[in-house]
Amino acid sequence: MTSSVIVHYHEIGLKGKNRHFFEDVLRNNLDRALGGVDHEGARRLRGRIEVPLGEGANLDVACTRLSKVFGVTSFSFANPTTTDLGAMQDTAWQLLREEPFETFRIAARRSEKAYPMTSMEINAAVGSYVLDRRPARVDLANPDMTCFIELTGKQSFVYTRRHPGPGGLPVGVGGIIVCLLSGGIDSPVAAYKLMRRGCRIVFVHFHGEPFTDRSSQGVARELVQHLTEYQMRSLLYLVPFGEIQREISLQCDPDYRIVLYRRLMIRIAEQIARREKALALGTGESLGQVASQTLQNLRSIDEAATLPVLRPLIGDDKRDIIAAAEALGTYEASITPHVEDCCPLFMPPQPVTRSRLEEVLAVESKLDVEALVRRGMGSVKVERFDAPWLDKAQ
Repeated sequence: MTSSVIVHYHEIGLKGKNRHFFEDVLRNNLDRALGGVDHEGARRLRGRIEVPLGEGANLDVACTRLSKVFGVTSFSFANPTTTDLGAMQDTAWQLLREEPFETFRIAARRSEKAYPMTSMEINAAVGSYVLDRRPARVDLANPDMTCFIELTGKQSFVYTRRHPGPGGLPVGVGGIIVCLLSGGIDSPVAAYKLMRRGCRIVFVHFHGEPFTDRSSQGVARELVQHLTEYQMRSLLYLVPFGEIQREISLQCDPDYRIVLYRRLMIRIAEQIARREKALALGTGESLGQVASQTLQNLRSIDEAATLPVLRPLIGDDKRDIIAAAEALGTYEASITPHVEDCCPLFMPPQPVTRSRLEEVLAVESKLDVEALVRRGMGSVKVERFDAPWLDKAQ
């Protein structure tokens, strides 16, 4: 009987006069996520969004897709009917008659307060209708089954299950961020968190060619393909960094190599950001996790940036990040045996952990920084990723 999806959001509802903009982006994202699933265009209702489904809609596929649309707090496959009490009673009974339960409750919610019955009166009337046809008990606190009824204008929607969405804000409302993707555990989680705040991510992977094989690039591609299902379409910039590292290692104090590597990465990432009209950079760094991530070193690294550098994992414990990667589904790819990203190459025996900016600048002055940035950008390769179901015309 299902013929609509009712999509609920939370944070969008707090946007005041800008609410319609956020709703329109969410509606567009819902339609793109349901590419290939028989449905009509998503439409705005009061405080929610309805996606009418066609007879051939695959509900399992729709459920999987909708669970990855940011901005969705929950969604339900519902049966539409009128707001006539008899119609709501019959629709609720048709949904409940085959369900296994001993206790139940009706949970009605009205968007139109002028409706002649209160929510409690609707609950009582529909509940009595069910009790007349089936031996069961009403349990308002902890029922085996809840039947939800949402009244919006001249329509009502009846359903029994709510599926969780990822929450956050719709991708596309927050601008573009260039995110450094190492292939490890942290950076995919950081990219996911930034997407959840409505940002579209452009990925940049620095690899060690010609001094390493291409295994880290393969891991980066796998991670980007997985994350693309949350934003539909992605770009991955692959930057060969081995020669740049070699140049730094030959000319500079080895203790400062890691900080200098990161400063060059930031500069190259900013060139990509300008190309993609991005407003910030993102990394998976967590304070104090490794030598380059002490507060002093992060300050020295950030001095090379002119754009904001966002670090959504900055205060997270490693165990928390691993748990997030497992929940996201990127953990297994990140721990696949591969040559690590370029930072560990040419690793000094004792990298500086509390760098002083004036010392970093003095060491870096030995380098032709602009030439190194041009070298990195001159060899960059760009790859495009689409969600598997995405219509190429979208």
